Amino acid sequence: MTKENLLTTVFMRIRPRLQATAGRIQPGDDEATADALQEAFCRLWSRRHSISSESHAEGALMTTVRNVCIDNLRHSSLESRSDSQVPITDETATADPTEDTSELYDEVNRIISRALSERDREILLLRDRNGYEMDALAARFGLSEANIRIILSRARRTVRECYRKNRQP
Repeated sequence: MTKENLLTTVFMRIRPRLQATAGRIQPGDDEATADALQEAFCRLWSRRHSISSESHAEGALMTTVRNVCIDNLRHSSLESRSDSQVPITDETATADPTEDTSELYDEVNRIISRALSERDREILLLRDRNGYEMDALAARFGLSEANIRIILSRARRTVRECYRKNRQP
């Protein structure tokens, strides 16, 4: 069986299970469930040559469907938060938002340069500012993608904690 055939065959065989998984994560939206399955299949299609067996394909499909659904939920949650309006007071009406943003940006840059190691700082900036993909970062630094994720998580936590300490009266 070819790699293309393997992925397609397994996808069609476990499609009901994939739909049930997606439906549990994002209930009540059949269209979103169908979109999640399609997105998962498309993501895996580009990596179909690395899939070695039916069990590998099955695990990759289940994991990818779950991750796509979670990404969709996060995205919709962020949209709903940005849609909610903040009441405008005299203070917010007269404040210059670019000035606040610039100050915040400068403060975060100072924290990043002071609190992170050179490697962690470079990984954080390449990922968050330059949009590097995890696999590209892993290859560049000779690390696994999981290791890159851990480094990013710890670096972001460090920056967040330092920022909060600086903001406390």
